[in-house]
Parts: sequence; structure tokens; C-alpha cells
Amino acid sequence: MIQRIKNKNYNKIFLISGVVLTGLLVSCGGASKSIDSTNVKDAESPFILPLHEDIKECFSCDEKKPIHLDQFKTVLTDSKLQQYKNGGKSREEFKKLDTFCDDTIFKVCGDAMVLQATDDKNDRVEFRQLKNLKLNDQSILRFQAKFENLPNSNDRKGVTLAQIHNDAQGVGRPLFRVEYTGENELRAVLTDTYIKYEGESTNDYLVGFRDGHELYCKLEILESGNQISVYVKNINTGKSKTKIYTVDNKWLEKDGDFYFKTGAYLQVAGKAPRVSYYSLKYSY
Repeated sequence: MIQRIKNKNYNKIFLISGVVLTGLLVSCGGASKSIDSTNVKDAESPFILPLHEDIKECFSCDEKKPIHLDQFKTVLTDSKLQQYKNGGKSREEFKKLDTFCDDTIFKVCGDAMVLQATDDKNDRVEFRQLKNLKLNDQSILRFQAKFENLPNSNDRKGVTLAQIHNDAQGVGRPLFRVEYTGENELRAVLTDTYIKYEGESTNDYLVGFRDGHELYCKLEILESGNQISVYVKNINTGKSKTKIYTVDNKWLEKDGDFYFKTGAYLQVAGKAPRVSYYSLKYSY
């Protein structure tokens, strides 16, 4: 009897030590670029909508404008729309989204606000959030949208869906992006420098994703530690994933000039992707 109690206490001590050791290993993992959690308990349920049916009716701009949809009134006053054409070489900006509507690129279909890109490589149509953001000041981009007419290729290139970018002088690439690849998946891409063609990128698989699927996405600049996080959920499959990244020191030189973007940035030619937003929101 005494021996059994001794063994039981020994096992308790060993278990507690193992937990402490595990905690130390996690907390000391500073060399890792990201913290990964695959089996996420969905903490975003107040923001996630049920899967939507296919849209059957679109409105002309004379009938209904995106600003007429109540859920988008706030975000449209804090965004501008950017359209790139001719292989991404020419840009046009639309700043007064409380009045703007265009039947070819920006309109209402059903209860959704729709962006329509062209089919030329590097063409895109995107919402560009207007406020400049700092690391360690909490800022969030949330959206739920259906992405259609996505390219299917053997490349690991496809369509960029969301970004954290920076408009300071000398910045030649985004800090972070969520993109759909031709291999039917979503991935996260983190860069360790703002200088184009230099440094390395971290590429992480998020969830499987196909043409016509609906996505909930949350990008967040966290309030401490020079960290950003991404959470995605494929509404069609129910699969979700979250990752936390530490921003490399080179990017700290450009702190204070970050901003969110979301839309359809085509990276390979041949298809004209379309995005139907059911929700879109910034939080500061």
C-alpha cells in the first residue's frame, strides 16, 4: 500500500515536471516565425455568418449602390477602391465610396457587395483601408466573402485575398498576405524585409479552398510583441486555422505606415476573379 502511494506521487511529480518543461519549450521558442493552432475552437462565431446561397440577382448602379447595404456603411467611409489594369501597370483610385458604384467592378448582387477583377496577370481590384496603423496598437480586418472564378493551374500562384501592406517610402512588397493557390489551398506568406527581391518569405498552408468557396478571415495586428495573427475558416468545409507571427526587425523601420487590403489580386493570367462580400469591417 505504501509502495503504491509512492508511485502515484512520483507519477504526479513527473507529470507536473513535464508540463513545466513543455511550457518552457514553448515560451523559449523565439526562433520560430509562427505559432500554429490547427484545431481551433471558433472564437469568432459572433462574426461568422451561415453559408450563403448562390446569388441570382445583381442590381444596376441606378437601382442600388453598395452604400445602401447597412453592414458596409462604416467600412466604405474608411476605404478607397484601387483598380490596376494593363498587367498591373496602370492604377485608378476611387475615394468617395459612399457615392461610388460601377456596374463593371463594384456593385450589389443580392445582399452582397461585389468586386470584379479582370483576367490579366497582376490586375486587381481591392479595398485599401485609409488609416495608417502601428504595430502594438490592436487593429483588425474581418470579412466573410465568396471567391469565384479562381484560376486552376500547376503554379503555386493564384489570387491574393488579403494583405497587410505599408506605404512608407522604399517599401516594395507587403508584410503579409493570404492567398489562394492553383493547388486548391489557402496559404499565409510573411516577408522578413520590405526590400523587393531580398530576404526570405515564410509560406504556411492554412486550409483547403476551392473556386466558389466562402471564407471568413480575420487579420490582426496584436497589441504587444510586434506580432500579427491570421485566422481563417472555410465556411463550406468547416475547417479553420490560426497562426501568430512575429514581425522581423527590418519592418520596424517602417512602423506606423501599415494598412489592410482585401480584394482580388490576380497573380496568373486567364481568369477574372470575383469577390462577393457578406461582411467587411475594420476595428481599432
